[in-house]
Amino acid sequence: MDSKLSERSKRSIMMLGDAILLPLGLWASVVLRHGNIQQDMSEFWWLFPLAALIGVLALQKFGLYRAVVRYIGPSSMLPVIQGVTVVTIAVSLIAYLTQSWSFPRSAPIIFWFISLLFIGGVRVTVRAYFYGLSSNYRTREPIAIYGAGESGAQLAITVLNGMDYIPVAFIDDDRSLRKNVIRGIRVYDSRNLDRLVADFGIKQIFLAVPSATAEQRSVILNKLALLPILVKTVPTFNDMLSGVALNDVSQVEIGDLLGREMVPAQQDLIDSCINRKSVLVTGAGGTIGSELCRKILTAKPARLILYDNSEFALYKIEKVLKALCDSKTEIVVLLGSIMNKKHLSTVMKEFGVDTVYHAAAFKHVPMVERNIIEGVRNNVVGTWNVADVAFECAVKHFVLISSDKAVRPTNVMGATKRLAELIVQAYSQREGDTVFSMVRFGNVLKSSGSVVPLFEEQILNGGPVTVTHKDATRYFMTAVEAAELVIQAGSMARGGELFVLDMGEPVRIHDLAVKMIHLHGKEVALADSGNDESIIPRIEIEYVGLRPGEKLFEELIIGQSVSGTKHSKIMMAEEDCLPFEEMFRICEKLQVSCEISDYQTVKELLEKNVSGYAMYVTTSDPVMLLALEPSKANNVTPLVRNED
Repeated sequence: MDSKLSERSKRSIMMLGDAILLPLGLWASVVLRHGNIQQDMSEFWWLFPLAALIGVLALQKFGLYRAVVRYIGPSSMLPVIQGVTVVTIAVSLIAYLTQSWSFPRSAPIIFWFISLLFIGGVRVTVRAYFYGLSSNYRTREPIAIYGAGESGAQLAITVLNGMDYIPVAFIDDDRSLRKNVIRGIRVYDSRNLDRLVADFGIKQIFLAVPSATAEQRSVILNKLALLPILVKTVPTFNDMLSGVALNDVSQVEIGDLLGREMVPAQQDLIDSCINRKSVLVTGAGGTIGSELCRKILTAKPARLILYDNSEFALYKIEKVLKALCDSKTEIVVLLGSIMNKKHLSTVMKEFGVDTVYHAAAFKHVPMVERNIIEGVRNNVVGTWNVADVAFECAVKHFVLISSDKAVRPTNVMGATKRLAELIVQAYSQREGDTVFSMVRFGNVLKSSGSVVPLFEEQILNGGPVTVTHKDATRYFMTAVEAAELVIQAGSMARGGELFVLDMGEPVRIHDLAVKMIHLHGKEVALADSGNDESIIPRIEIEYVGLRPGEKLFEELIIGQSVSGTKHSKIMMAEEDCLPFEEMFRICEKLQVSCEISDYQTVKELLEKNVSGYAMYVTTSDPVMLLALEPSKANNVTPLVRNED
């Protein structure tokens, strides 16, 4: 109620002001016409209150008093023009009809211009107070908006109506827009970004190109990443269709730098193994597993079973999926390990599982390198368990999530993933109802243990950003794209296929670190910069060397036999495999060796059966080091217990 009264009071004040300004404008027009401030106006004095009454009513009719002065813009001046025109015509007609001959016939023209100046000028002045004359304006941070289209113009209004930023420039690549002025803000060429940033003291750029393609956004962001400017972005066109507001500005996604255009999903492939079926996802709480669950849910399975040994991870993904789920899909959340074969068997039988997406794995290269037995147990024996149970329960489709680390591996994690592929290939040779397939791809952006979240944390903490090697490169894709392609690839399988996802061009890790530093509004600290002071925070890049088992370059294919599929982003590779009986014996030996911590046998089995793999003598697994080289036991620091 109080709020309504307050607004009404403000309107009343504006109406009273206009009721004073209109007669004053009429008086000024007569004075200017005669050039005499003491001009006798007694004959038509009644025109003055009439002008006030007609003017206020006209301005109210055209909706001027519904506009909030603080937020008034060029479009709000139309009611002023309409109202002033009506009152000018009315005064002229009344003066003529009443034969007020002493009223100058040219005065209405002057009155029209003066009234526009008075009525519109007051509002512009009030608005200028909020945006230009107040101390708040001077303390706002200057920003630039990249994109001078409709989205950029709307964003400028939103920013102006706020209290934190002031837009000082539009930036656009469209030549026809250059030097134009939009909302009082000039449009500049993107070719002189460094000078523009320096001249205006810009520290942030808001990217307002929601309809741009992924490739176009990548070009723009890579251009901006050359400067130490914090870049934020408005939602994309697809985001806005999903209900995200234009003014929801957020930190730019590092995935936009890749410029990967999402190929529209083939819905028949998405639905084939999921729609109205019972689907099991192992490792459902992981980066890929959780994204797989989100995508699977959109295809409306009869039942979605989440299987993971992490209580917290399951809790998080369950919470997300429950919010997205409709009543037609049953979500089953199960805490369990892929090492528990009996539990897996009970789950698949009792819930009538049709499709298995096996994403459960230890994938952090240095961590697996330091814990070889557990890495082999989980990644190899665990995959054997899941595949064997799926075969026994006549599951219709089994899809293994593999990794580019499996190609000519130099680390234990990669060797275990290659053995997992060989297991699935072996089971595909058996006569049964299950269609086995594998999908191999590279790094997933922002996955747990990957460089992107590590770099972000290091940048926020002030550095240094640790890069293994200046020339190291990796393949990257987003979790959303990976999950979508995995499902489509699995649906194309007929038995034993190894699908390889198109990862695009490899990314140099050093370049990624530099771009991330710049896009966070910071500079890279150079070795020769010394004590040079800069207002822009500097982040140091530290080269720590390749970690045990790491490659300088990653590969996606072992051999040369690669063919296309019905999907442009999915290839199919033909690679050597082992007979089922042989693979079965290897798995049995690995299982027993892991149970008794027989490191020597595990080492021999990995080196013998994974082509090109040789375990480093200087292993980083401390337990294995002591088991294979007891002479080095003296180099291991014993655990000291505090007896207090």
